[in-house]
Amino acid sequence: MPSPETVPTLLLVANLPAFLLMGFLDFFRPKIRLAIGDCSTRTLSQADSFPVNLSGRKSDGTKSPLCRIHHLDGDFSLEPLSTNVPLKLDGQTVARETPLKANRNYGLALDTHLIVIRITRRPDRLGDGFSEGNWDIAPRETPDDRETLPPSQLSAQRLSHHVKHTEDYLAFPTYGDTCFLLSDLVASLDPDTASQSQKPEPSPAQAPPNKAPLPPRPAPSSSLGMQPRPSSEAHACPYCWKPFAPGDALNIAVHDSLTGDPILGSHVKLRFAAERFNSLGQALDSEGTPCPDLACPHCRGRLPPSFFAQPQHILSLVGAPSSGKSYYLSVLLRQLPEDLIRHYSANLQDGDPSGNAQLNEMKNRLFSATNPEDAFISKTDFEGVMYERLYRDGKLVPLPRPFVYYLQNLENPDQRASLVFYDNAGEHFKPGIALDDSPGALHVAASAGLLFLFDPSSSPPFRKLLRRKRDPQLRTDATDEQDTILSELGVRVKKMRALESHEKVDTPLAILVGKFDLWQSLLPPDTLHLPEDRPLTSEEIAQNSRHVRSLLAQLCPTIVANAESISSKVTYFPLSSLGHSPKEIAEGPLAGRLAPNPKRLNPVLPTTPVLWILSQQTPNPLEGTSHQA
Repeated sequence: MPSPETVPTLLLVANLPAFLLMGFLDFFRPKIRLAIGDCSTRTLSQADSFPVNLSGRKSDGTKSPLCRIHHLDGDFSLEPLSTNVPLKLDGQTVARETPLKANRNYGLALDTHLIVIRITRRPDRLGDGFSEGNWDIAPRETPDDRETLPPSQLSAQRLSHHVKHTEDYLAFPTYGDTCFLLSDLVASLDPDTASQSQKPEPSPAQAPPNKAPLPPRPAPSSSLGMQPRPSSEAHACPYCWKPFAPGDALNIAVHDSLTGDPILGSHVKLRFAAERFNSLGQALDSEGTPCPDLACPHCRGRLPPSFFAQPQHILSLVGAPSSGKSYYLSVLLRQLPEDLIRHYSANLQDGDPSGNAQLNEMKNRLFSATNPEDAFISKTDFEGVMYERLYRDGKLVPLPRPFVYYLQNLENPDQRASLVFYDNAGEHFKPGIALDDSPGALHVAASAGLLFLFDPSSSPPFRKLLRRKRDPQLRTDATDEQDTILSELGVRVKKMRALESHEKVDTPLAILVGKFDLWQSLLPPDTLHLPEDRPLTSEEIAQNSRHVRSLLAQLCPTIVANAESISSKVTYFPLSSLGHSPKEIAEGPLAGRLAPNPKRLNPVLPTTPVLWILSQQTPNPLEGTSHQA
């Protein structure tokens, strides 16, 4: 490492003019330039001619060339000029002249200075995400498993605490493949080093044209035209789970002429950063139409109304394919509002009726049906109506639609929260599913609570003990891969949180042993607490958990082992979404399918796991109510 007085700062020097006439057509084309983005200030500059020296300045004011970018016969290359200053290109040390490609971003680390360079005819931008100031970090072995860190979380101390071995991680300043070693990012943020360095100074010939400064952009308006509560805290998008500050949210155009987004497609309304607002604080699109709806600046998905008005709790439901997750969600969201208002003086409202339309349709179908055919809910497709194609990490990918509900404590109105549920296809949690192409299961890493739905009717040990029962669920062929899916859940959560395999998360993990009506005979009578007119107490939940855990440890020990290797807060719950065995449909288009009898619906403890998870939050959104689990 060089001494402090020789720590370089960037000074761009265009040494030689290089205009060459390359044919009649090239005369009218923009010149190829070198675009340079400073990762500390997120400002852009450019060099108009080659070769280009990237130089550092010593404490006495003299310049010290560090590297040179050449252009010869249509080819470009990077040449190191100093043996005393480390030079890294996309995380790799460069010791000799290295070829560069046009129209590609490179991450160039010059000691503690990180810049992005691009040889291009369009030097005005370096790609999506650079101007936002966020950094994505990911393990070097799995660079697609990225976690976004907003500017508020960027400090050498915090990063070193968050990641134990920074040299084993990459840092991405844009949505593309441009990267640095995380250890170099930490070094660039070190306060001692920063105090001895100067900010980059593009030469006058390369300075961007002067522009009148824009007025400060106000915080985005809510769907009611009111400004959200002031907050600089980052919020995680309910679609892509990347954090962003309220002021970075995009607005969604309303005027018919503004249909078509350059990233999401021609059928989607334009997303834009508003610069004009009406007297209510609502953004105006280019046609002057008020635009109350907001979008995530990362994936461009539409945010729920009042998104910034309360903290958000993601509740991730995971289970094998056909384990009953859709039925459980339908029953849960039917009964949870009733239990909350009756026993907790808390109100659970549909926070996004248009976004929750699919779940509301399933719920209404189940509880309004008059026969099993009408009550049948199909399995969630891998990329069906429960998914929406949005932009994540440089590509359009299917992401699960969030179901958003707003919880407010009526005895303490300032105590409120947003609850977000997902109906994931079970296939998303199978090993081998590439997270970059199908990142729909990554919400588990941002979750406030994990719910794993275990299906005893698919478990060979349970089926063996229940073989004398005349239940159609036991006559179907079943492949039991539930322990593998639970293990994969743990791997993904730890990978996204940069934890070692032996470490545990403190996220509450509820193991839901479903179809209790099918297997309750495996426990002695009156073993479990099953009140029908009130919620369980914390002592009753603990007692039920011990009994259910004991049964699982006997029949399916790998489920218990995997669960307790994931989280330090594991509780086991008996429940039944339907309260009875489904019926096999005899004829018609659904012949051979199993469906519930709507006249016999009698759910058993469906809300208990969610109430327990809420009780584990800080602050507890139900704290101070008339009944607490």
